[in-house]
Amino acid sequence: MSKKSERSLICGWREELTGLDRDMRLEVIRSRRLKLSLHTDKKVERWIDARLAAADLKVGTRSLMGMNGWQVEEETGNIRHDSGRFFSITGAYVRHRTRAGELEWDQPFIDQAEIGILGILAKRIRGMMHFCLQAKEEPGNINSVQLSPTVQATYSNYTLVHGGSPPAFLDYFLGGGRGRVIYAKLQTEDGGRFLFKSNRNMIVQVDDHDLAELPDGFIWLTARQIAGLMARDNLVHACTRSILSSLVIDGEESGSRGISSWGASIRDTVQWLDDRKAANHFLVARRPLSGLKEWGMDRDGTFSHEEGRFFRVIGLEVESGSREIASWQQPILDNPGTGVIGLLTRMKDGERFFLMQAKAEPGNRSLVQLGPTVQFTPGNYIGNARLPKPFLFDEFRSQDSFPLVLESLQSEEGARFFREAHHHRVLELPPGVEPELPPDFRWLSQSELRFFVHMGEMVNSCARSVLSLLL
Repeated sequence: MSKKSERSLICGWREELTGLDRDMRLEVIRSRRLKLSLHTDKKVERWIDARLAAADLKVGTRSLMGMNGWQVEEETGNIRHDSGRFFSITGAYVRHRTRAGELEWDQPFIDQAEIGILGILAKRIRGMMHFCLQAKEEPGNINSVQLSPTVQATYSNYTLVHGGSPPAFLDYFLGGGRGRVIYAKLQTEDGGRFLFKSNRNMIVQVDDHDLAELPDGFIWLTARQIAGLMARDNLVHACTRSILSSLVIDGEESGSRGISSWGASIRDTVQWLDDRKAANHFLVARRPLSGLKEWGMDRDGTFSHEEGRFFRVIGLEVESGSREIASWQQPILDNPGTGVIGLLTRMKDGERFFLMQAKAEPGNRSLVQLGPTVQFTPGNYIGNARLPKPFLFDEFRSQDSFPLVLESLQSEEGARFFREAHHHRVLELPPGVEPELPPDFRWLSQSELRFFVHMGEMVNSCARSVLSLLL
């Protein structure tokens, strides 16, 4: 095989593994850079303001012991829906061993043994790629209404266990040839609080002449407009950010590195990840909530940690005039602390790199995935003798050590987490500074990160969230 043919083969292999074909990458780049759009930016702002003003969810708290449709099981203390569907709150015992030592703890987990669909429709309008988002209220949203995916549905939702109507546009994401699938990958949810939960992140392109009109509450936006809106606090939904991390595109070339060196770097990173998996020894065993040593039911009907750390489980009662059902009650996780999700970045040989960690989380099926440089809630570590502070804890908490590239406050998904938000920070490593890295950390280029996002279940939810801000 000639060198030219070999390079062509490797280039095709790289394009195949990085998910988007060349034409779609160019469409996304144009959608991000050009100021052409169906709606003007001012019209989008007015539309968002109107949706926020029309929010109608009424949310109150109530005891977990008295929720309609849910029960706290007498024998186990687990919290589950009367139908046995949706999700439940159960417990687990975790033992984590590394060469540095051993930690063991127990905690509640959200247990939802089904795969949901998180889908965004795409369409070329006036020659520019647009993406369909919906203004959706959820009971745990800080901002009441957030820009959510076109479809955001658990299996129980779209099989109508709740007795309501099916989500709009669902059939585009269930197969059958209604649109071209651009992206479809299983991605894990928060592995620190979901137990082995994944959702299918999808982007489906419809024909240019399809969906000339959208229902009330849905809007077509370009990548540039969405990127601008992500600079606003708590406006773009966590599931939207997860999906859009697949569209973070670098340049056509990876700096000064050739195709062969890119492939070698991928191989080295895969080996490093495998080595880190081998270095983390986990035992994750289900336990009933009533059997957890450090957690218990409070007098007000909430389930919390004995030191008041981490999070607690509370009950909600919700009324709505616009959802599939008019009222419901549910458990939800409440984390009063504001966390930090951060990336340290640098330029090297004309290419941008990010410091990633091999993050071990007990709720991930693969246990170890690529996480951001830091993900922590300060209150869980300050004054806690059992938990050492994470690497670069002080640098990302104070922001005095490295220049700030961007920052915004982004909230967690509001169906399972109650008014929880994290500072998303990207910091720049100054030239000439070379921190000594622990074994769990490695510099990855933007193109390499895109490769792992498109592999599915390799990049954790926190990393996808902060990466989406680079759109």
